[in-house]
Amino acid sequence: MLQSTAVTAYVNRVGQRLAKVCDRPTVDYDFTVLDSDLINAFAVPGGFVFVTRGLLEAVNEESELAMVLGHEIGHVAAMHGVQMIQKEMGTNALTILGTIGAALTVGPEAMLMVANSASLFSSLYMLGYSRDRELEADNLGLQYMLRAGYDPQGSLHFLKKLAAMDSKEASGWDLYFRTHPSTEQRIKIIESMIGQPIEQKQPLDADAYTNIKSQLPKVDRNRQGEISGHDYSNAYHEAHLSVPSNWSLGFYYPQALVSFKTLDSDGDGRLQTVELSSMTTTAENIASKFAKLSGFQFINGRDVLYPAGYGYLGRYYGVSSGGKLLDIRLFATVRRGRGYVLLCGAPPEKSDSYSLDLEQIIRALRFG
Repeated sequence: MLQSTAVTAYVNRVGQRLAKVCDRPTVDYDFTVLDSDLINAFAVPGGFVFVTRGLLEAVNEESELAMVLGHEIGHVAAMHGVQMIQKEMGTNALTILGTIGAALTVGPEAMLMVANSASLFSSLYMLGYSRDRELEADNLGLQYMLRAGYDPQGSLHFLKKLAAMDSKEASGWDLYFRTHPSTEQRIKIIESMIGQPIEQKQPLDADAYTNIKSQLPKVDRNRQGEISGHDYSNAYHEAHLSVPSNWSLGFYYPQALVSFKTLDSDGDGRLQTVELSSMTTTAENIASKFAKLSGFQFINGRDVLYPAGYGYLGRYYGVSSGGKLLDIRLFATVRRGRGYVLLCGAPPEKSDSYSLDLEQIIRALRFG
């Protein structure tokens, strides 16, 4: 979860403003920001609403954020999560709901653990709800925006941005599109509901939201390094990396030193630093914590020696920053008191054909 108290407090303030006017205001709502490049938001039974750092980077106004949070609150108010559990989990539904009830007294960390262990994470985060439930959540979210005094045009601003990103197949948006209905359909329905633009009830306060976005963690551009063709170099970190000719390098994600993907966008990867702590003093600790926070499923791993130094190489199934399921190789190492993670992956059904590429990328990382 994101550690910035200013950002989490802001998101909670907007969320609570909407929750007070929703159809189930007695629920104790909790709004949590996940430290992930993925662009998505989801809610689980009990009032827990999660948004990703990637989504906060993608929106530009508080009213746009209100649309997203109102939509997720709508899922809670309409009890869509409970209904999904009853449908998908069958006879295990009562056990899972009971476990969720126990987690409510602990907090969002426990709820994430329950969601993962009960396969709720894959159901709510990766698969989304049915088309009708998503549209119902849009309807409810728009009502909550109006009741809370937000400009309903903010919902259209966000959806039209989605439409533009959808047409461009923009990096990072894949998961959001996969778990939500057709953007054009959502725009038409909301336009029919709100009609012509009305007098703005609240300033969009873009400057305030820009200030919040500036506090999201990102790599200092002066320390990000340079790309030349298929080669990357970083003088500050004394790091060098190259990728095969069928891959391209870029600065796609705020927290990564550099990112890369195949020309057909099947493969994906990035290099980034991680803060060390008393719990992450070894390469294996770093890999384990990074994988856990990323929601990766561990397959196997071992200590290794690569040109970048001694480290730990793990294999995982997980979701890329763009929202695609990948067979991932994650190399972690420690150098001069700083942790580094290099991960790269390809779709599981194509992992064999990409195995040499992934190994080549990991071996290409060097320091000094």
